[in-house]
Amino acid sequence: MKMAVQSLKLLHAGIIILLIICVSILNIHIPNVAAIEGKKPAEKIGEVGENDKATKVTEVELADPIKNELASDVAAQRQAVANTQQGSNPVQKTTANSSGGKILLYTGIGFAAIAAGALAAGSGGSSSSEVEPEPEVTDPPVGADLDGDNWHGRLILVDSGFKEDVTATVHQNGSELEITTSSAQKYGKKFIGTISSSAFTKVRDQDTGQDWTTFYQNARWNMIDLYDYVHNFQDLDRLYLTREAKQ
Repeated sequence: MKMAVQSLKLLHAGIIILLIICVSILNIHIPNVAAIEGKKPAEKIGEVGENDKATKVTEVELADPIKNELASDVAAQRQAVANTQQGSNPVQKTTANSSGGKILLYTGIGFAAIAAGALAAGSGGSSSSEVEPEPEVTDPPVGADLDGDNWHGRLILVDSGFKEDVTATVHQNGSELEITTSSAQKYGKKFIGTISSSAFTKVRDQDTGQDWTTFYQNARWNMIDLYDYVHNFQDLDRLYLTREAKQ
C-alpha cells in the first residue's frame, strides 16, 4: 500500500512539472508588448516633409526666374513620386494586443495553480481513503471455546407453555459472550454475558433483563444448558444448545 501511495505522489509531481513547462512555453510565444509599443512607427517610404519639398534655393537662385521655375518643377516631380510610392506600397503599422497577451498569460498560470491544488487535494484524499481499519482484537476463549454459528437445540418458556426448536450463533471474545437464537417469541432471543475459567456461564436476556445461568452443568465446546427461575423460583425456563463440531 505504501508503494502505491508513493507511486501516486510521483505521478502527481510529474503532472505538475508538465503543467509548469507548458506555461513556460506559452510565455515564450507571447509577444513582447513593451518592446513593440516602444518602437516608433516606420517612417513612410517617400514621405517628404514640408521643408524637403524642394531643394533649398539660395537668394541668387530666387532672383533668377528660370532657376525658380526649374526648382518648382523638381519639387513637383519629387512630390508626385512620393505620392505614387505611398499609394502603391502603404506602410503597415505594427500593433500588439497587450491586453490579450496578459489575459493569455494569467489564464495559463491560473490553470496551472488550479491543477496543482486539485492534485494535492486528490493525493491527500486517496491517502486517507486507503487507510484500512485495524482488525478487531479477539482474545483467546476462556473456560470453553463456544464461538460459532452451528448451534441448535430447544427453547422452553414455562410462562407461555411454549417449546420451540431453534438455531443459535455464539460470539466469544475471551470471557465475553453474545448468544443470538432464531426464536420468534417475546424473549429468549438474545443474551449477553460472560463465561468463567471453570466454564460457568451467566448471561442476561436483552428483552426481560433476567439472568440465565448454567444451573446444572457448566458449558462445554459442544453443549450450553441455560436456565432462568420464574414463578417465584418455582419453575425454570430453559435454553438447551448442542453442536457436533467446532466452527
